[in-house]
Amino acid sequence: RSGATLLEAARGAGISIPSLCDHPDLEPFAGCRICLVEVSGHKDLTPACATPAEEGQVVRTRTPEIVSLRKKILEFILAQHPYACLVCPEKRTCDDLKSTIRKVGEVTGCVLCPANGRCELQKVADEVGLDKVDLPAAYQNLEVRKEDPFFDRDYNLCILCGRCIRVCEEVRGASVLSFINRGGRTVVGTALDRPLLDSGCRFCGACVDVCPTGALVERAVRPQPRATRSAAVVCAFCGQGCVLALGIREDRVLDARPVNVPPNHGQACVKGRFLVRSALSGPGRILGAQVRRDGRLEPVSFDEALDRAASGLQAVPDGRRALIYPSQIALEDAFLFLEFGSEVLKAGAVAAEPAPAIGRALEAFATKHGMTIATDRRLSEIEDCHSILAWDIDLPACHPIAWLEVVRAVRGGARLVAAGQAPAGPIGYAAVTLDIGSGPTAAAGLASAIVEAPATLIARYDGFGDFQKVLMAGTAPSRRSLKRFEEAARILTSGTPAAILFDAGSLSGPSGPETLAGLWNIALLTGARLFPLARGANERGIHELERALRRPAFGKGLEEIRGGLEAKAFEVLYLAGPAPDLGDLKPPFLVCQDTHWSRNAERADVVLPAAAFAEAGGTWVNTE
Repeated sequence: RSGATLLEAARGAGISIPSLCDHPDLEPFAGCRICLVEVSGHKDLTPACATPAEEGQVVRTRTPEIVSLRKKILEFILAQHPYACLVCPEKRTCDDLKSTIRKVGEVTGCVLCPANGRCELQKVADEVGLDKVDLPAAYQNLEVRKEDPFFDRDYNLCILCGRCIRVCEEVRGASVLSFINRGGRTVVGTALDRPLLDSGCRFCGACVDVCPTGALVERAVRPQPRATRSAAVVCAFCGQGCVLALGIREDRVLDARPVNVPPNHGQACVKGRFLVRSALSGPGRILGAQVRRDGRLEPVSFDEALDRAASGLQAVPDGRRALIYPSQIALEDAFLFLEFGSEVLKAGAVAAEPAPAIGRALEAFATKHGMTIATDRRLSEIEDCHSILAWDIDLPACHPIAWLEVVRAVRGGARLVAAGQAPAGPIGYAAVTLDIGSGPTAAAGLASAIVEAPATLIARYDGFGDFQKVLMAGTAPSRRSLKRFEEAARILTSGTPAAILFDAGSLSGPSGPETLAGLWNIALLTGARLFPLARGANERGIHELERALRRPAFGKGLEEIRGGLEAKAFEVLYLAGPAPDLGDLKPPFLVCQDTHWSRNAERADVVLPAAAFAEAGGTWVNTE
């Protein structure tokens, strides 16, 4: 294909060329030099990973000179790496030891390394045919860095391939890591050698996943036995819909790794990468039914707990019951909760927590103004945008996969306008940042800057009824920030397509509808695509389900139920998931069904266990 490197072309033709620094998601680096090949017409050997493939080239990949040179290069790489097992003649007969001694603190050979069996250095050593190292060993004796959460950094095992540095910069847009020192003292580190926590690291785990050796290892997995099978699941920790592969042994989840399929394409965030294991297999799980007797919760059979819950729910009149269910669950489960609350409990209020706020806001806005808002957008469309407006939203934390698309777009030449807050890192620093103060005023001000005067906008888009009044309610930005607004206006009108990214947090508070009106104005003026980003795992699906069923009790919010509890309007609450601590608002009878213990569960009259997202099948609708 056009633009392919020699390494890619060779692999596409079934020809193996060993490499250590190359990675399909990263730009060519040509650092390890293991992939050197001979190209006719070139005076010297050339790195296959950084040389374009051209029609008519003659490339030799395994001449005696190349094979000898690769062995010598690999020897230099291994001189500062514990290599005894790599060249040991008995290495294929010591499998029985590998799973039992990998938890030692200091790695002096493959059998002691947690990356044993998946280390790319092992594969390259086998392919190159290295059977001895003539250079003297120079073990670096560096301290293993354990001050940060989730993973250890043992740079004694680092081969300076630069993958971790490049994925942090090129893919994640953070640039936390770098090569420090020079010559033989070169190591991977952070600015001023600070811990990752103090360097802007988001602990997405991308560096761990691209590391070809055991230099970066997930701490919780290191002492565990190896997984015997894997299962793919959709992560339920946010609305992006990432696909994860769970490593499983004896039905216990050991780890979670991102899968290279849409929408996350091999990337994850701190929650999906490191917290799934503890959420599913860690402490705090509710593993059985319990009923309160004499002021204390006691384990009982499931049938007995169901009978107690049923009698308590039946003891009050219709309309005096309330149900809160989690919006992270599958649509099939949500349907059952909605029907149960409406048809069986005859509840006065049925609320999803967190509420599908972004869907409700868009529906209310469209209904009020009699319009249809096109919001069916693929996140991959962001990469092709000429300019991007991120409105009061922490993309790396709340929408990490959408942020990766922004990183790709900016690296491809797009300009980012960050209203309210700019992400840390070089891309955030390069963005035009707007001090938005009150949201609707800033949104109206930016729209005004685009057309130079609010009156021009009203004349141009006459016929939207109350729509213009929303714009007029805003005031022009201060002189101090006026230049920033003018620059943002120039960026957003300098080319198409453009994108406007926002979520429920962007529209929070009583002024949310006015902010949305301002963003709609900006989209009309610039031809931008609106990208409403859902925060909850099934937020969009839950909103569509509630709309389809349409019951009077539906569409309530947690605050409305809390108000009803405070007014003694509800005597019974079925709490089917995590929610803020009710405290003194606990009703006379509380049923709590959840995966983990909480303050609400500890105060409940009946506690029922629930299956977590990876333990039951179902359907989720992600943000796109």
